[in-house]
Formats: sequence, structure tokens, C-alpha cells
Amino acid sequence: MLGDILLAVGEMLGTTIGEGRTEARKTRDGFAKGQVVVVEGCVAGARPYCRPESGFLHVSATALAISPVREPSALARYLPSGSLELVELRRWRQGDPKTIARHWDVFVCRDGEDVVLIGCSDYASLVRTALQFDEA
Repeated sequence: MLGDILLAVGEMLGTTIGEGRTEARKTRDGFAKGQVVVVEGCVAGARPYCRPESGFLHVSATALAISPVREPSALARYLPSGSLELVELRRWRQGDPKTIARHWDVFVCRDGEDVVLIGCSDYASLVRTALQFDEA
């Protein structure tokens, strides 16, 4: 009986992990084909960048937009390209704004004197490309 339960749990976990890998592959393949992909994320810091809540990052090879909804809409606000300078890419830290989830990657950027934080759940490499930050 216990063996059957453990086997069932193992199969469910395997399916969930497999589905996650498939979804990640679809996202990366879509991005490589020039499609806009959507990931959980937020932008915090100086205006015009910030949005006061977590939402979604609409990511393409040439642009990054923040939106409160997953679907493309007029609510998406594009970040000005070329004006952000990457200071650091790191994991979440104590003291980050509450809109940035603990398991996210955080881009610490500057626009002149202003600090802008971009948090994303996954796909930091895609966000990096969208922001046109050269690989270091």
C-alpha cells in the first residue's frame, strides 16, 4: 500500500517536472524564433520604469515591457531601450521591494543617478538580451 502511494507520488512529481521542462523549452524556442515571451516579473525604482505591483515581463530580442496582465495589451509599458546600464545581476536579497519575490533574479540597473531593479522569475538570460546588456 505504501509502495503504491510512493509510486503514484513519484509519477505525479515526474510529470510536473517534465511539464515544467517542456514549458521552459517552449519559452526559449519561442524567444529564439523572435516571439514575445511572457514571464513573471516586476520593475521597481525610478519613474518611468516602476510599476507598484508584480506582474509580467513581455520579453523579445529587442524590447522589454512590464504589464499587469499576461496577455498583450495597451497596459504594457515598454522600458526605454539603451538608457539602462547593468550594475549587477543577483538573486533576491533582504531589503528588496516587496514586489520582488524571494526566488527571483534581480537586475540592478542605473539610468544616470536613478536605480532601477528588474525582478524576474526565470529566464534572466532572455531579459538580459531584451535589455541589450552584453554578456560579461
